[in-house]
Amino acid sequence: MIDNYDAMFLDADETLFDYAAAERAAFMLCMRSFGLPEDEASYALYRKHNADVWSELEQGSIDPETLKVERFRRLLDALGRNGVPLRELSACYLDMLSRQAQLLPGAENAVRMLARHRPLALITNGLSLVQRRRFAATPCIALFRHVVISEEVGIAKPDPAIFASALHALRVAPERVLYVGDSVSSDMRAAANAGMDFCWINAANAALPEDWQARFIVRSITDLPALLGVAE
Repeated sequence: MIDNYDAMFLDADETLFDYAAAERAAFMLCMRSFGLPEDEASYALYRKHNADVWSELEQGSIDPETLKVERFRRLLDALGRNGVPLRELSACYLDMLSRQAQLLPGAENAVRMLARHRPLALITNGLSLVQRRRFAATPCIALFRHVVISEEVGIAKPDPAIFASALHALRVAPERVLYVGDSVSSDMRAAANAGMDFCWINAANAALPEDWQARFIVRSITDLPALLGVAE
């Protein structure tokens, strides 16, 4: 079945990396550093505002520099703590987050199996400082022949143009690529926009949204090698 593809492109967070664990650890450390509430209610508020601004980035209504501070501006407004310097708070959080490189269980081994059979590229909507440090701390990053970070190329998924440099570097056509990711709004939509087959990492076992398509649906990246016939 892997013969259907000349290359595989993989998303990073919640596909390979345990972003939930990384985000929570970084948030709590940052809040503690500024004497702000480090509790679950504050974290839930942050996650809401962070999701909102990332959605706005994907829609093209804000840029990465605005995103970095806007999520904290909204959080501090909600907490009634408007005297905290936003840029310093954002810089602290990004530094803490860049130190978090937790992979999902079994992800490294799955990548190693896949890389033995097809060239891999890593495609992420993310901030360069954060992602580059996290990737560098991960042994399996060397298995990817090309890495694309949205802030560096000025394009974010679901815009299919984000794949252009990886397609060129690996000398493949979109219809010969399997893209693997967890997000419906960015990953699944990006694959559809690019004319790529898509494998949905559906950890929550959610229903496939109406009018959407996925060539494969798995609960974890660890399921993919066996599905494609390359498990060892």
